[in-house]
Order: sequence, then C-alpha cells, then structure tokens
Amino acid sequence: MSELLQTGAVATQGPRSGRLGGAAPPSLPEPRRDMPAAGSLRILLRLLRFSGHYTVLCLGYAVASFLIGPLLLGFATQAFFDGLAGKHASLSTWGAIAVLVAVQVADAMSGVIFRSPWSSMQQKAQALLRWNLFAGVLRGYGRHGLSHPAGEIVTRFRDDPELSADTLDAFCDLVGRTLFAAVAFIVMWRISPQVTAVLFVPLVLCSFITRALGRRIRAYRAASRVATGRMTEFLAELVAAQLAVKVAGATGRVVNRLEELGEVRRRAEVRDTVFGAILDAFDLNLGNVGAGIVLLLGAQGLRSGTFTVGDLGLFVVYLDALTWFPDEISRLIGGLQQMEVSLERMHAVAPGEAKATFAAPGALSLHGASYAAGCKEDGEPPSFSLSDTLQRLEVLGLTYAHPGEAPAVEHVSFTLEAGTLTAITGKIGAGKTTVLEILLGLRRRDAGEIRWNGRPVEDPATFFVPPRAAFVPQVPRLFSWTIRENIVLGRPADDGALSQAIETAVLEREVDDFPRGLDTLVGPRGLRLSGGQMHRVAAARALLPDPELLVFDDVSSALDAETERELWRRLFQRRGSATYLVVTHRPAVLSRADQVLVMERGRLVAGSEG
Repeated sequence: MSELLQTGAVATQGPRSGRLGGAAPPSLPEPRRDMPAAGSLRILLRLLRFSGHYTVLCLGYAVASFLIGPLLLGFATQAFFDGLAGKHASLSTWGAIAVLVAVQVADAMSGVIFRSPWSSMQQKAQALLRWNLFAGVLRGYGRHGLSHPAGEIVTRFRDDPELSADTLDAFCDLVGRTLFAAVAFIVMWRISPQVTAVLFVPLVLCSFITRALGRRIRAYRAASRVATGRMTEFLAELVAAQLAVKVAGATGRVVNRLEELGEVRRRAEVRDTVFGAILDAFDLNLGNVGAGIVLLLGAQGLRSGTFTVGDLGLFVVYLDALTWFPDEISRLIGGLQQMEVSLERMHAVAPGEAKATFAAPGALSLHGASYAAGCKEDGEPPSFSLSDTLQRLEVLGLTYAHPGEAPAVEHVSFTLEAGTLTAITGKIGAGKTTVLEILLGLRRRDAGEIRWNGRPVEDPATFFVPPRAAFVPQVPRLFSWTIRENIVLGRPADDGALSQAIETAVLEREVDDFPRGLDTLVGPRGLRLSGGQMHRVAAARALLPDPELLVFDDVSSALDAETERELWRRLFQRRGSATYLVVTHRPAVLSRADQVLVMERGRLVAGSEG
C-alpha cells in the first residue's frame, strides 16, 4: 500500500497476506544445492535441454529455413541466370525454376508444421520457470515472507518467465543463421574473395557494435520492467482500496500519482523501444550497403569476365539472408540481457534461491497433471511415512528474532501428546502466533528443534502439511471461487468426507441457506461471507483431509457465543483422532484443555496440566 499511503488515501495497512493453508505443498521440488551460480546463457542452455525433442525440432526448422533453404535458393538463382546468359550451369533453366518453386513451397509449409513445437518449447520453459519460482517463494516464505506487493509478484510471475522463454527462439534462429553465414562465406569466397571480404566487414563490425551496446540494452530493459511493475502494483492496490480513496477524498491525488507513474513508464518504454529500433534499423540497412557493394564490385567483375550474372544473383540472394545475421546476434544478446533482468526480478521474489534453481529440471508435462512431481503416492510428504502416526510432538528451545530486532520468541519448549488439546494463551504481542508459524515452517527458526515421535523434523514447511497437519490462521484467505472449491482446493474428496468436514465446522446451515449451496461464489477474498463464515470455511478446509495435527490460531474469535460452543463441542468429539494446538483466550476452551501454555514477551512463563 506504499503508493496509496503517499497520496494520503489510506491510513493503515492491512494484514500481511500470502499465506495459503500454512505450508508449502509436499510436491514442491527441493533446490539442488550443488548447482553453481549460472549466467543467463547457462540457464538458457538448461531450458533448451529441458525442452528436449521440442528443441531438436526447432533447431531442425532453423537449419532447414535459414541454412538449407537460402543455400538452395542461391544455387538455383545462379543456375537460372547463367542458363539464360548461355553460360555453363549445374542445373537447366527449368530445373532451376523447379528448385525455386520447391524452396518457396517448403518454406511456406514448414512455418505451419513447426509452429506447434516452437510454441511448445516456449510454453514448457515458461511452465518450468513459473513452477520453480512458485516453489522458491513457498520454500522461503518462512524466512523472507513476500518481498513485494501481491500485484508486483503476479506481474513477475506472468511476464518474466515469458520474456526469458522468448530467448530460446532467438538462440535456435541464430544457430541456423550462423551455419548459413559460415557456409555462405566459403561459397562466396570461392567465387570472389575480394567481394566477399569487403561484404563481410560491415557485418562483423555490426556484430561488435551490438555486443558493445549490450550493457545499455540491459539498462533500458531493466528500467522499462521496473516502471511497468510499479504501475501494475499501484493499479492493483488502487482497485483493492477504491472505497478508502473515496472516503478520504483523495481521488485527485490518486489520479495525479497514476499520471506520474504512467509518464515514467512511457519514458522508459520509449527509450527502450527507440534504442531497439535504432539498432534494428542499423542492422537492416547493412543490406542496402552490402547490395551497393555487390553491384559496384560485381559490375567490374562482369566487365572483366571474372564474375557472371548468376554469381551476381547468388551474392544478392545470400546477402539478403546475411543481413539478418547481425540482427539475430542483436536479438540474442538483447534476449540474454532481458533474461538476466528477469532472473534478477525472480530472484528478488524468492531471495533464498540461486538463479540456477529456476531452471532446475522438474517432472512437468504439457499433456497431463504434474502436481505429484517430487512426492510420493497420494501426496505423501517425502520425509516420513504416513505409517509413522503421531504419538508425541516435542518442541525444544524454539528461538526466533525479526531481522535487526530482539528475539520475538526465546527458548520455548513444550510437548504434545497424541489426542490431546494444548492451548496457548497470553497478552497481545506475547509471541503466540509466532510460535505456531515457527512450528509450521512459516518462519525459519534461529535455534531449537522439533521432533515427531523422537525423530527430528528438518524442514517443517514441507513436513507439517495435509494429510499430516493443517492450519487455520487468524485471517483466513479465501479465493474468488465457490464454497466447495475453497474447501476442496483441487484435492480429491468424496461427498461423505466433504459433508463431515462442513458439519464439524458448523457450516451446514449456511450452506443450506445459500442460493446455490456449495456452488455459491464467495466473492473476492470471500467478501460475501461474514468473518465467522470465512473462519468456518477455512476450518472445513483444514478438517477435510482428516489431519493428525490441527493448529488453530484464535479460530473462534469472529464467532458468536452459540456457534463457538457448538464448534468446539464438535471438535472435541474428534479428539480421539486428532491432536490440537490452539491459540485462544476463550475460557470454555481453556477449561477443556489438557495443557495450557502461557506466553509473555516471547517466553513461556507457565504451563499446566488440565
């Protein structure tokens, strides 16, 4: 909300967002720590290798279109004009015409045939980048949180993988262009070394100039992306805070701020576009310079008899293809610079990940579900087997401090026995929620240990997930979907399990009263529901997989007294099959707890058996 705060439209900032279900899904791949730091070219090669046969098909298309096609076209043109002039030619006139027609038809058909692998190569690379970026965000959430506003992060998820994947096409095209330039140089040199040497000088010079301007390209691209991101972030915040803007009478200031951001973005885009257009024009105009050189030197060769009309035609055809060579070099260099910018932006969203991790291979498929990549059957977390049913959970010496501050939680230890209810209570700011977040891996502990049945839990974020554990936070997050979709979240669930979860969460009456029942849309972030209804939908979501450990953070704070009593009555009926860890101030819950932990200033000051 920083931009809106500058306008005076919003007085306070809302709660921290970005938490979904409490922990990362178990299928997220762990980063390969043995990967060295990699530049954009090395990551590009990893993406090409990951795309597999799509890359091979695209390279084949580049070789056919940019190497074989122009070579045949040049030889056929040479034979055609030499035949008309009565010179000896390798092909007859009609044979040359047939080759020219065949090349054009093949070029037209190849574009249609290879469009699918070209698109698939890019889509697969984009999917991998987004998958690994999302995995990195969830893995590092406990330590870094969300480093940017949600609108900016969505922009980076959308744009940066796409821009990075576009460089794959530039690489494949340059392979074909480079092979053609090498073969064409040999063919042209054998015809006329003088003309060839003079013709290749501006092409090489242009390539060096393009390379030298790479840093400037990166600077302009980075400025353009930053300006676009800031404007997108502001628009996202503005849409969410439109009511606050109207109430504060800040419409004029908000519009002025939007105009300022738009002007900054316009200038950055103009610089980037104009600079790119100048480079493109410089590259393409080399063709005109080269054509002039060929005509001048070729005319002298025709007069002296060392150059034929067919040779002139071959040079012109090859020159037309060669003029794209510096442009392709420029496109690849610009793409690599843009990829470097995009990788920096993705790294800022997931600062705990090495850049190479974003291109780490994963079990992704364009033709089927890939959620189960990296996890065991039925979504089982990789660390322990589900047969290791909870008997005893030990928390030993948990310590956590916010960066640059005194410890928020210090040396907290307690034990949960299977089937018991443990309540944590204390004043506001005592560290109760922080303890839950450290236990679940939402914050990275500075010290301490967590043991499940006596075995250390190394990575709580991937361990305490359904169906082993579930979490209902103070401020539950709902999606703009139906009630059913918000409870199920894409997991397989039969009607019996869903009905039981809804009944335990005391939600069945509301569901019956809604116009479309479970298929009722809840609106953006669940705004069509009351606070109590949102908490009970989140509770039903947590109860659905029947977890062994249920963690509630003041879940009944938004409920009326009658609904609260009924919720806890139904939850207590399940105590034989679940273990509860609850932050609460409610006397009715504290009186039924097997263990009450009292927090004060980040320390556990009291604990009693119920």
